[in-house]
Amino acid sequence: MTPQDPLSIRLVTEISRLEGVEPFELPPLEDCVDTESLDSLFGRPDAPFHEGEVKFRYAGYDVTVKYTGEFDIA
Repeated sequence: MTPQDPLSIRLVTEISRLEGVEPFELPPLEDCVDTESLDSLFGRPDAPFHEGEVKFRYAGYDVTVKYTGEFDIA
């Protein structure tokens, strides 16, 4: 996983690491958030937002994605 990977890929990869499973073993992220929008609106240098965040629940975790592309998993 690299910082250049799409935000959705980095997020699923991190949760799979926390769970000790392969990413494909998790439910599809698309079931709870529009991944295309997530990838295009957050964490890119040309992103249209300069503040804000999105919150959702995925694979039993509360996820907060900040406009910078950083995310918190609780």
